[in-house]
Amino acid sequence: MSEDTATGSDGHDPASGLVWRYRPAPAGGSDCLAVVYSQVRVPEGRFGLERLFANTRHACLFLNCPDPVWYLGCEAAIDRAIDAAAKASGAARLVHYGASKGAYGALAAALRRGDGRAFAFGPELVLGRPGSQSGAVRSPAMANAPDMAEQLHRAGAGPELTLVFGIFDATDTAGAVALSGRDLPERVRVLRLVSSHASHDHLYTLNIARKLIAGFSRDLEALCSERGLMADDKTADLARFARFFEVMAEAAEQGERAGEADAVASALSDPYARLNPGYGLAVGQALVRLGRRAEAAERLGEVEARIDAMPGANALPKRWRKAVWRARLSASEGTAAHGPLLAEAQARFPGESFGESGPA
Repeated sequence: MSEDTATGSDGHDPASGLVWRYRPAPAGGSDCLAVVYSQVRVPEGRFGLERLFANTRHACLFLNCPDPVWYLGCEAAIDRAIDAAAKASGAARLVHYGASKGAYGALAAALRRGDGRAFAFGPELVLGRPGSQSGAVRSPAMANAPDMAEQLHRAGAGPELTLVFGIFDATDTAGAVALSGRDLPERVRVLRLVSSHASHDHLYTLNIARKLIAGFSRDLEALCSERGLMADDKTADLARFARFFEVMAEAAEQGERAGEADAVASALSDPYARLNPGYGLAVGQALVRLGRRAEAAERLGEVEARIDAMPGANALPKRWRKAVWRARLSASEGTAAHGPLLAEAQARFPGESFGESGPA
């Protein structure tokens, strides 16, 4: 980090690809340094959640790296940047914060350093799995990344770690299931939310994220409970959803249609597939891929009806809600229902294009 840290600075580590931006606290600011790890698909030169934290009184260190890197191999550069920012800010508290890719970076750094709290929204505990966010940008380094569930299980004394999983997402669900069978330290908190992988976006829409980061003094579980976001779904049900998605993703990647058909047959008889909209969406998308469009249309219609009946459904991340409609439109192609569905989708999401009607 350059010497002008008092007024903020940017930096770049060519060896790892890590980039950072340090923003000092305003006059009379808090005693906290927030280390914010960027999520996926953040354009070069920008940092994830920078606008969200712009209204806080914390000193902030924003980090990013190319998506395939997923913060692997950035450890030394991250530590140097944090150490310099901590010295420049004189902060008494350190908080690691991130969503998706950023959640992994935040969690890995907090476990490695042991010097700050961490809030990780949708962290992938095993990288590179088919159908996951990291799987879409899979890199060789991910094969050697440690199993984060094992890391958390073995974690000794240290700061509080809060992991947030949205049960409408199969990868998030797999993470929540993996941790449910572990004897975790008391400082590791696992929250299951009635949300998608973009649970942080959901909490932002509901103003919960702002309340949390204002001083990092509010209890996140209590904030979520107040809005009815805490999920009480049984672990066995969640495990079946996660397994279905895993089998489907692997079969699709290997072109094994027989394996997909067997998995779909099992899911169609699973009552939980009608209760969890994320599971229902995955089943509907699978039916579309198998060419069983009439069945897909029926199932996806049920999914949308269940979502519409949920309290605060409009606060769910738009990208996820649009995925349901894209799947419905794909299932209805060539039928009389397609036109009215397209009109309804455009009415629900003004200005959004549904020209590509396949699953998002």
